[in-house]
Amino acid sequence: MTVQQGFKSLAESNPNFSNQSVQDDIAATNIGFVIKTKQLHYLADVNSTLTDDQKNSLRASLNVQNYLNIGRYLQDLDNHTFNLLDGSLGEVGANDTTPPTFLEHLGAVEAIQGAYLTLYGSEASTANKGVDDHFGTLRGVLNANLVEVKGAVQTITASSLAADTGFQTATQNILDFVNALGDSTTFDSSTFNSLLSAFESAANNFDTTLSTTPYLSLKNILVAQRTTIQAQIDREVANLGSIRTYSQSLTNLISFQTLSTNSTMRDLLAKTAQTQAWKDYFNNYQSRFEQQNPIYNNTISDSATEEIVNMALRLKGLPDVKDYVDLVSVARKALRDVRLKNKINDSGKTVAMLIKESCEKLDISTAGLDVYGQSQILLTNLNNNDKEIIRQELAVHQQVNTLS
Repeated sequence: MTVQQGFKSLAESNPNFSNQSVQDDIAATNIGFVIKTKQLHYLADVNSTLTDDQKNSLRASLNVQNYLNIGRYLQDLDNHTFNLLDGSLGEVGANDTTPPTFLEHLGAVEAIQGAYLTLYGSEASTANKGVDDHFGTLRGVLNANLVEVKGAVQTITASSLAADTGFQTATQNILDFVNALGDSTTFDSSTFNSLLSAFESAANNFDTTLSTTPYLSLKNILVAQRTTIQAQIDREVANLGSIRTYSQSLTNLISFQTLSTNSTMRDLLAKTAQTQAWKDYFNNYQSRFEQQNPIYNNTISDSATEEIVNMALRLKGLPDVKDYVDLVSVARKALRDVRLKNKINDSGKTVAMLIKESCEKLDISTAGLDVYGQSQILLTNLNNNDKEIIRQELAVHQQVNTLS
């Protein structure tokens, strides 16, 4: 049932989706030496005078100490979240005439959540296919990471390090050079290469300073957060880049699994599939299905397992013999035991003889025991075996219902 209150106003307005909240987080992080590296990366991205090779050389120098290259992943994060909204990161087929939309991607990701849960019994996020694995940057999952980066940069900036000043100066010199370019005829490769070399030296000096106490912990934060932020962006790009293929694969699996309830279909699939895993699933489907028992569901702890075993025993009317003094009932139970069935001939034998022989077949020592002592130890063994059978059934049920 949908909520109607507020829906009319919603329908009569435009959502104006944007990545403004992400841009705000980026702006808050864009402080100290980060400002200049972000400006330089943006300039390299949009500049029309530098050739691709020259841009690649610039980016390589900026990445000589990649954890200091914060401007790059801030710029990438801004661009990435914008691309999430315009659908440009989506998977496009050879025959597609229109690009996917943000709404299409939202629907596909929602479908993946339900399909994955149906197939695997767990959330899609366990396979890095959750909502945040597609749109986490937009939803702000990196907020805390950016706050850590901001805090580390603030502390470094407040320390007024000579290496920091040198690093910013080297970055500004490249900015000035690129900003001053008119057209390609004004480009001086010697000056450009000299500026890149000076930047790399400044970055290495800055790294040397940050690798010592008390700055090492701040460096470690910047290293770790760069890895986390870049991994989140990469994961979202990869997921959206294959979203149609992955979503269709889940839909197909559900369809094939649905066919498994038909024995003729199972036989057809098992005989035509050339992959052993498929043959195994459909050939063994029925036997595994029959090994399931709903009373064994949801066993988690040892205590829960014992409770399930006791409940199963009660449902089967076990223990069916409780009094070892009732020799006849003990002997009859022994003859029904799966371990003794067809191994003992009761013809012409007394109850005492049957109890003694049962003990011998089960390797139960009876030395010094009279018939009642033998009956007591035999009954304990028989009742324990009933429990063991239930435990084995439970183990098989759990195995059948464990994804493999």
